Amino acid sequence: MTKIDFSQINKTAADSFNQQRNVIKRLAKGKTVLCEQCQQPLTLTVISEGESGVQCSKGCTLINLELDS
Repeated sequence: MTKIDFSQINKTAADSFNQQRNVIKRLAKGKTVLCEQCQQPLTLTVISEGESGVQCSKGCTLINLELDS
């Protein structure tokens, strides 16, 4: 049986997660972060019910947040 090497996929996923986490941290500190695609400022929206997340005005960037209640 052949072993499948997931190390590159895992590294890519971990890098993406860390990049998104750092964007959220900077926004939560009140810093301005620009969308990589359109260079518009990203906004952090946190609400108890509904869609919470990070997005730009054009919708190029969208990071959904899952909040524990």
